Amino acid sequence: MGEQTGARVRRVGTATFGGMLVLFGLLFILHMFLPGLTYAWIFRLWPVMFITLGVEVLLSAGKAGERVVYDGIAMLLMGFLTLFAMGMAVADLIIQYQGRMYLG
Repeated sequence: MGEQTGARVRRVGTATFGGMLVLFGLLFILHMFLPGLTYAWIFRLWPVMFITLGVEVLLSAGKAGERVVYDGIAMLLMGFLTLFAMGMAVADLIIQYQGRMYLG
C-alpha cells in the first residue's frame, strides 16, 4: 500500500485562495456602498494575490517535518474567479452606462 512517513502535509495556496476570496468579496461589496471605490482601484490590487502566495510559500518552506504540496486547484480557481469578477465588473459598467454610450 502507501508509505506512511509521518510528515505533515502542508497545502500551499489554500490560505491564499481563502484570503483572496474574503478580500475581493469585501471590496466588491464595499463598491456597492462607496461610489469612490472604483473597479479600476480594485483591479489594481491584483498583485496582492502573488504577494500573499509568495509569503505563504516562504512561511511553509522553513518548517521542518512538513511536506509541502502546492494546491494547484486553489490556484486555478483563484485565477478563474479573478477573471469572472473582472467580467462581472465589465458587465456592471455596461449596464450602468448603456444609456450614455452609443455607437457611431
